[in-house]
Amino acid sequence: MRKDLFFFLLAFCVSVVVVTVLVANTVVGPGRTYKPVIQTLSFKPFTLQELLSLSIQVDPKTSGKPIRSSKLEKIEERVTKVRELSLQKPIEFRSCTEDAIRAEMEQSMAEDTPPEEIDADQRLLVALGLIPPKENLSETLSNVLTEQIVGTYDTEAKDITIVAGKGFGSTMDDLTMAHEITHGLQDQNFHLDKPPLDNKAYNGDNDLAVTSLVEGDAMGTMLAYAEKYIDVEKLTEAELAESGTSSEELDRSPAYIRDSLLFPYEEGMNFAEQVKKKKGLAGVDAAYRDPPLSTEQIMHPDKYITHRDNPRPVDLPDISGTLGPKWKVINSDTMGEFDVRAWFDQYGGLITAKDVAGGWGGNTIQYYQGPGKKYVVVNMFAWDTAKDAGEFFEEYSGLLKKRFKKKVEKTGGDGDWYIYKADGELFSCGISGDGTLCVQAPDHKTLQNALHNFPQYQTPP
Repeated sequence: MRKDLFFFLLAFCVSVVVVTVLVANTVVGPGRTYKPVIQTLSFKPFTLQELLSLSIQVDPKTSGKPIRSSKLEKIEERVTKVRELSLQKPIEFRSCTEDAIRAEMEQSMAEDTPPEEIDADQRLLVALGLIPPKENLSETLSNVLTEQIVGTYDTEAKDITIVAGKGFGSTMDDLTMAHEITHGLQDQNFHLDKPPLDNKAYNGDNDLAVTSLVEGDAMGTMLAYAEKYIDVEKLTEAELAESGTSSEELDRSPAYIRDSLLFPYEEGMNFAEQVKKKKGLAGVDAAYRDPPLSTEQIMHPDKYITHRDNPRPVDLPDISGTLGPKWKVINSDTMGEFDVRAWFDQYGGLITAKDVAGGWGGNTIQYYQGPGKKYVVVNMFAWDTAKDAGEFFEEYSGLLKKRFKKKVEKTGGDGDWYIYKADGELFSCGISGDGTLCVQAPDHKTLQNALHNFPQYQTPP
């Protein structure tokens, strides 16, 4: 969680979501609650600091200059009061050119993720149909994440870098700084770059849940800051000023990428506000010491607040040796409830997506690369109940039919398993109690080799 990439994406959330809500709540009256409307996902590539692979060496410390102003100090003081966290030392601010900030952001991300990991992520997402086959994941993310940058908070340097020449005279600037200063307070009090918030053992769903806590808290603090210190007229003016702004790169990106990036801000804010409503800011503080570990908990706050429903472990062996020579696992991660909902939303509609994803209990997904272009995907779920497993088992066949349309045919099956053929691949799904197992394979022999590793699931003849 090295960088908070608070560029246009957050400005978009503020102008289109937060400011609108603030105005509505203030004008119409108290008691209205914000309910997020964008549904989303969670693979490890979308932890924001592990996305790109570029080699540019830029140091904002030498290319920028320190700045300090009475206005920044006032915002800092106000945010400290609103969030009720101690400011252990003044947060440093630095002004830097937009190009230098963009280059430094790309550079820092590249340091954490080798090109082969980006490639493995792309292969898995293409195999699931979440991004188009010809989509260049690295390029797409680079374009989206560096579009119209406003500023960043760096948990290593402990400072906020601001785009030179942007000025701090508008309402949106104040909200931007309130959000970024909140991250500084979080870092000083809870150490964003150390366990339990930053943990190398976390999978993608764990990471997104923690990121959602951090961003959701900052969004909620920003909202509270606006309610207390910015009048309705200025909020309305800010909304109108931003209403015509668009983000071409974000808009043209695949829905999975777009929704993944928005998730921590929207669903995260709802989560943080629910914790605050039931346990106060002390409860939010406690969440940093014992953070949510699944997007299920973010999307259903009661599964964190009232009865802690942690993800069930789903252990998968490395089956590369049974697939044949030159096979190896190149990607292993977790599809959280967020991912499942987006997956089914893309190919089955939101109502089906909510129903299927709502029974999520745990998951492990693996991508095996074989000789040439051959690959195998093993995707095992644990569901809350056998009924939930049955619902996925039934609806997964519908997902395949909608994904491949008329180019899919059923080649076998009975009550506990089925196989479909589409686009030159085989797609199997089996059910056993409250678990399901999906396998994608290039041919029947490879599929059989994979399935023999899971005797709890009936192996097709």
